[in-house]
Amino acid sequence: MAYSVLIADDHDIIREGIKNILNKQPDFEVVDEAKDGEEALEKTAALKPDILLLDLTMPKKTGLEILEQVKRASKDTKVLIISVHKSDAYVMRALKGGVRGYLNKENAADDLLPALRKITSGQVYLSAEISSYLFEKAAKGSQEIAKETILSSREIDVLRLVVEGKTAKEIAEALFISPRTVENYKNNMLQKLKLHKTSDLIKYAIQSKLVDLEGL
Repeated sequence: MAYSVLIADDHDIIREGIKNILNKQPDFEVVDEAKDGEEALEKTAALKPDILLLDLTMPKKTGLEILEQVKRASKDTKVLIISVHKSDAYVMRALKGGVRGYLNKENAADDLLPALRKITSGQVYLSAEISSYLFEKAAKGSQEIAKETILSSREIDVLRLVVEGKTAKEIAEALFISPRTVENYKNNMLQKLKLHKTSDLIKYAIQSKLVDLEGL
């Protein structure tokens, strides 16, 4: 019997690539697709797939935002993250959210099947690049990791769009919140990180790799 798989990613080419890989495997069956976080949550609840392949940065609701809801909607569904983001602010939150694996999109074509077979056997899978990155961060001490993970997933979403050069209005439209809420998030981040202005936030995000520039 094949494992059922739901693919959640807002890029058509990514979903097609994953389907092409899985359609050649007798032990996996793609049962549906989702283009945003809300659709991913709805289809997970309805279909209760064995595996949810989940992107982190999608419209309406991010992958990080829906993780807890996914667990409530379908407790037996195993979540495998496929993302361009490899900073521990994303990885650690995803692992704390109960995901069973985390892949970097750059190497997903090679890592996908080994990851799926490992998590369906009850194990956890981190791609080599992610494992190496976390090891290096841990070797530097927990203080750096702790500082990054004090930001919420929504604050990180706002920060990423700030680094892209988006205005408060554009960020609000992208995240379905008000411009005033965007400013509140920015002010909260400044206070948490003990910074003074938006340019400090941008510099901090780039230096700490909270935002992956190659994913912008």
